[in-house]
Parts: sequence; C-alpha cells; structure tokens
Amino acid sequence: MVAHLLRLKLTLLRNGLRRSPWEIVALVLAGLWGLWVVGLAGAGLVALRWAPHDVAAPTVTGLGSLLVLGWAVVPLVAFGVDETLDPARFATFSIRRRPLMTGLLLAGVVGVPGVVTLVLALLTVVTWSHSLPAALLAVPCALLATLTAVAASRATTTAAAALLRTRRARDVAVLVVGVALIGLGPALNVAGMRWEEIVAALRAAAEVVGWTPLGFAWAAPADAAAGAWGSALLRTALAALTLGLVLAGWAAALTRSEARPAVSAQRSGTHDTSGLGRVLERLPATPATAVAGRCLAYWRRDPRYAMAGLSVLVAPAVLVALAVGNGGAAGPFLLWAGPSVAFLLGWSLHNDLAFDHSAFWTHLAAGVRGRDDRLGRVLAAAPWQTAFVLLMTVGGVAVSGRWDLLPAVLGISAAVYCAGLGVSSLASALVPYPVPPPGGNPFSTPRGAGTATVLAQLATSTAVGLLALPSLVPGVLAVTGAPWLGWIALAAALVLGPVWIVLGVRFGGRLVDRRGPELLATASRS
Repeated sequence: MVAHLLRLKLTLLRNGLRRSPWEIVALVLAGLWGLWVVGLAGAGLVALRWAPHDVAAPTVTGLGSLLVLGWAVVPLVAFGVDETLDPARFATFSIRRRPLMTGLLLAGVVGVPGVVTLVLALLTVVTWSHSLPAALLAVPCALLATLTAVAASRATTTAAAALLRTRRARDVAVLVVGVALIGLGPALNVAGMRWEEIVAALRAAAEVVGWTPLGFAWAAPADAAAGAWGSALLRTALAALTLGLVLAGWAAALTRSEARPAVSAQRSGTHDTSGLGRVLERLPATPATAVAGRCLAYWRRDPRYAMAGLSVLVAPAVLVALAVGNGGAAGPFLLWAGPSVAFLLGWSLHNDLAFDHSAFWTHLAAGVRGRDDRLGRVLAAAPWQTAFVLLMTVGGVAVSGRWDLLPAVLGISAAVYCAGLGVSSLASALVPYPVPPPGGNPFSTPRGAGTATVLAQLATSTAVGLLALPSLVPGVLAVTGAPWLGWIALAAALVLGPVWIVLGVRFGGRLVDRRGPELLATASRS
C-alpha cells in the first residue's frame, strides 16, 4: 500500500505538469529555490566540519530545531501543505490507518520542501565526519528529523482544520496568529540592533532546545562527536519517541476530522440573520441582493474567509508594533491604518468567485446575470467594510493629532478601497486561481496553485495601486508637507472611485456571462 501511495503521488504530479503550465512554472521556481537553499545552507554545514565543536553543535541544533518548528507552524499562516494526497479522499476505501499514514508521510517528503529538508539533514553527516561513529549516527538522526518535520506539518494543519470548524476556535486562532505577527516586527528590529547579544542568547538557547522534541535528532550526533555517547543514545531514543508521538497526534487529528462533517453544522443553510442580513431582506428581492445575502453568510461562517480577514485585523496592530520597534510614537504610523485596511479589504475580493467552489453552478442554472453576481458580492462586503475603513481612518488621524490631514487620508482610503472593489470585480472573473474547497483544510494549497496565486495577487495589487494614483500622489504630497493637496486627493477619490466600481462590475459581469462554464470548471478544481 505504501508503494502504491508513493506511485500515486508521482503519477498525480506528472499528470499535473502535463495539464497545467502553471504547475511547470511552479516546479521550476520551487526547484531553483531549493537549489539556492541547499547551496547556501549546505555550504555552511560543510564548513562547520572544521569549526570548533562549541560553534558547530549549537549552530546545527538551533537551526535544525527552527527547521522542524517551521514545518509545524509556517503552513498555518502561509501557503499551507501540499494536499495532492488528501487523507479525506481515502475515507471510502478500506485502507488501514497505519499503511495509509506511512504512505502519506513518505509522500510528503516527495516534493521540493521535503527533499531540501532531507538533503540538509543528511549533510550533517559531513559536519560530523571528523568522527566516524558520529557520522554514522547522523544518518538515522537525519531521517528521524525529516520524518518528524513532515509529520508535524501534517498533524498541526489537520488538527487546526478540525478546530476551525467552530467560530470560537477561529477567533482564538486569529488572535494567536495575530499576536505572533505583531511581535515579529519588533523582534526583528531588536535582533538587528543587538546582534551580538542575540547570538550569545541563541547559543545558550540551543543547549536547551537540544533537550526538546525539536532538537533531539539534531543534537544526538553532536554529543557523539564530543564523545558523550550516553546522552547521544538517549537523545536518539527520544527522537524516535518524538516521531511516534507526533504520528499518534496526527492519527488522532485524522480520526477527529473524519468523525465530524466536512461542513460546519453550527447553522444550516446560507441565510444570514445578522443586522446587515436583515437590512438586505428589506431591499427589493433581486438577484443581486440574493447573491449578497449568500456571500454575507460566507463572510460570517466560512473559516477560509476568517483567515483572509486576519491581515485586516492585524494591520493596525502591526503599525503600532513597527512604531515601538523603531522607538518612535505610534501616531505617525497609525495615520496609515485607514489606507492599509482599505487596500486589504477592497483587494480581498479579487478571488471571491473561486471560494464558491461547485456552488457557482446555481448561478448558471438560475440564469443569474454576471452583472448581478458582481454587484451582489460588492453589496455583501461594502457596507461593513466601509464602516470599518472610516473607523480606522478617523481613529488613525485622531491618534496622530493631524486633523489637517483628514481629507488626504480619507481620499487615499477611499481611492484604494474603490479601486480594490473595481479590480476585484474584474479579476475574480478573469484570473481565478484554486483555493481550498468548502469544508476542507483552510491551510492547504491546491496542487499547482502556488505560482498562480503569487502572480495573480501581484497583478491585482499593482492594478489597485495604479488606479488609485490620482489620489495617492496628492495625498502623499499632502502628508509630506502640503496639507491643502488633501482636498484634491479626496475629490479625485469621490469622482473616480465610483467609476472604478461601476466599470469593474460591468466588465466583470460580461466576463462571467461569457466564461460561466469555464469559471465553474476552474472553481470546482479548487
């Protein structure tokens, strides 16, 4: 069974390369990245062979532990894990849990991140090659470290996906990840200012981390090279035990995930009963308001939308963190809270259609015009997003004490938000890219979506900036020394902003009408 799963993974990758040019581009870029990492880090590991033991040991242990931690944490906040072999797809087959997990674990190594991790772990054999016994011990430890890293990635994302089916868990996840992102900026600034102290502290921390599950497999060969075979064998045994515990945790998360329905059962249907939902009910019963009601329910209940909204909630706090990290007042930084939130909110709809997945067929079957589809999505987001943008804009100006810049900041916020809605209305019908399906793991990355995601996001964000230039230029000049130009920025936003929305809805609607079946096929592959 394990061999079948590995062969299936390779077959799916090969067929994906034949089907989509994006997957070829993604593989080439990922391969270049992997070669760069292996070349840079590998050269360092080889050089450490001639370094003193008190330098090589903490370096390998500390960096190796960070690598394992990265595998466990990064998929939760970045592109996610490769779900080419999604465990949910095997639920209807009579496959025993142990061979299934073994096959999925080894299949997780078949990929650029897994291969890079394995190669770097095996290069530690060269680091400890001045001692033959230590080099021999480094081989099984490298395999243990790699498998533990891959298993930790699977375990954390599977557990998080199950937990995020409840709203309370989603709120806690947003808070935890937000705090982590907030602290990242000041931590990097402090590290840059006190580099020597940080290096000394990291060396001391590496000694401690070597006795944790993150560092057992990396520190064992270092002990063997120093002649401490008692601790070396103990850490090797603890590394094997760690891998077993991580696999047990992954199995428990899989069991929990399979035991619960794929779609949240907190409420049935897609009818929204929030305040804004009741307002929509009082509007004329049109296709656009019907689409708006359904999309508003998604914003309130779908974990994928919750994770997309994380950046909006964190953005103002990040500005404060940057101010603290630079030792300055928060006011000048918070002046940009409104524009940053406005950009993120308007731009957040640029792939909204793909989140419908196969449910988009109801639009086609009901004959919903593309214009109504585009307008409904704007109506679902614009009221509450506009209120939040105004709150952050006025609040940022109030904290900074620069009321003379209120027209400029309002103009910039309105310009980037309206441009974002316009670009999003067009882009989600022009260049949709795959996203995790409803009820699926919100931290996963559909096969071949990485490159398409980056390019689409880069293109749409650039387009938003270009359309907002008539307000951005005078607005920035107003902030830098000519406050009266802020009125020009505000006037340009009030005139051009609605134009961008109308054009985006109109031309985006035409694309939906013309490319409906193609869009359904693309969304269904998410």
